[in-house]
Amino acid sequence: MKSDYLKVSTKVSEAVEQKLPVVAIDTAGIFLGLKDDPIFAELLGADASKNEPDYALILENIEKMVVQNGAVPASMAIIDGKINVGLNREKRNHLAKNRDTLKRITRRDIPVALAMGQDGVLTISATMMAATMVGIQVVVGLGLGGVSEKHDENLDVSVDLIEMIKNNLVVVTSGVNPGVDPAKSMEYLETRGVPVIGFRSDGFNTGWREEKRHPVQVRIDEPTDIAAIHAVKRSLDIESSMLVINSVAEDTKAECFDASTGGDKMIEIISDNATLGAWIAGAISMDLDPNIRSKNTKTFSRKKEEKSMSFEVWLFAVKGFAQNFDVAQLIFNNLPESEKERLRQEYEETVS
Repeated sequence: MKSDYLKVSTKVSEAVEQKLPVVAIDTAGIFLGLKDDPIFAELLGADASKNEPDYALILENIEKMVVQNGAVPASMAIIDGKINVGLNREKRNHLAKNRDTLKRITRRDIPVALAMGQDGVLTISATMMAATMVGIQVVVGLGLGGVSEKHDENLDVSVDLIEMIKNNLVVVTSGVNPGVDPAKSMEYLETRGVPVIGFRSDGFNTGWREEKRHPVQVRIDEPTDIAAIHAVKRSLDIESSMLVINSVAEDTKAECFDASTGGDKMIEIISDNATLGAWIAGAISMDLDPNIRSKNTKTFSRKKEEKSMSFEVWLFAVKGFAQNFDVAQLIFNNLPESEKERLRQEYEETVS
């Protein structure tokens, strides 16, 4: 059974069960994104290792960004023969400490890593696969694999694209990785029925190529509209995921691999993607009905419930009171009455 190979944290499992906003995070892009790829190495230069950032802290800060925007983070890695969905500080530090021996796990590699007891961080394809198993609908990462620039020679197509066809998720990235042909990758997705959407942008930039800007099929300016498109796709049982590109400024992506910054630009970009992923996950959790739309106000109505988060979950996910919902409520109960009232008012303003 799939559950035999999954270890889902209490936070994530309770959030999924209650249909709260959850965001799956591509950990390979964080822990190994600056390593092992020859094109990345060329961008980094000879002194790449001198200013390596604290990867566990990067992931922790990205998770905090997700929480601050109202969602529950679900970082994923394979540790001790199980896909761990939701990583605590001990597990994040374990990955950082053993970074030199970590495997970069794609969809193809999951059975091998689980059977052989290897530790590894998950690429977008593997993250999508695990997210589908658990019931998470939004995945975020730095960049997407695609059709190789040398496809005519090596026939290389990233499994990220294959997984985009198999699952019905929303995937948020800043574009495609180095070594990937953006135009061929977008054409590959379009031919196979995968919507490619620019969030508040008509295209995306690739700072490592001469043709720096590449058009997207559709521009969407509101996360609720992305959630509505996703709802329609799922209602119609249309297979394939949706790629949402959160484009960055021209030449920024080349800067993000500058080792002298200690990965600061990369952190900024992934954090922006995590924020957008949290917004989209929040909109999805509202259970928006795409059939109920006001032509005048262009707003969506929620089904059944007016609020997207219970107070206990808000204390846990947004305010970070504790490691589980019950403890968060217990801490709240022991606060002074004036503080309780202040928090309840803040909660009402947050979810109203």
